[in-house]
Amino acid sequence: MNAPPAPQSGKLGIAAAIAAAVAIAAPLAMKWEGYAPKQYLDPAKIPTWCYGETEKRLSEDPAYIYSKAECATLLRARMERDYAPRLAKCLPEIVGNKYVFGALIDASYNAGWAAVCNSRMARHIKAGDLYSGCVSLDGWYVTARNRKTGERIKLRGLVSRRLDEKRVCLQGLV
Repeated sequence: MNAPPAPQSGKLGIAAAIAAAVAIAAPLAMKWEGYAPKQYLDPAKIPTWCYGETEKRLSEDPAYIYSKAECATLLRARMERDYAPRLAKCLPEIVGNKYVFGALIDASYNAGWAAVCNSRMARHIKAGDLYSGCVSLDGWYVTARNRKTGERIKLRGLVSRRLDEKRVCLQGLV
């Protein structure tokens, strides 16, 4: 349906594509994750702080207070280092479209890059159908697993987040 844009080549091209996509993804994550200056347990009982951060701490002290600036820096750095390059590798078709790339960075920040790379969205995108890939965000990964009980919990916020990601993703196809 929609031919994917040609992937950008060279480190500078990929770095610029990642920076442009993270500029779109970071505000999405900030909106949907929300700012938490201190560590808390999320609905799935995962220790979380800043804008949904679960791994990269500036301090091991759970009472440490993170500033919004520290949190924004952590978020952007994590997206640039841990998410965008993996998505660019598994879905090079999205690298030339900052909106599609940005929406999928946010989805991967929330659900994991492997979940995105192995998704129905990825199959559509690899087949050259970016539109169906974007539409597939609707209803995708809208539950979280309670790490203690293993129970899947449907979260209204995830339903709304996926609709927002879909809107951004489709913006890249207009």
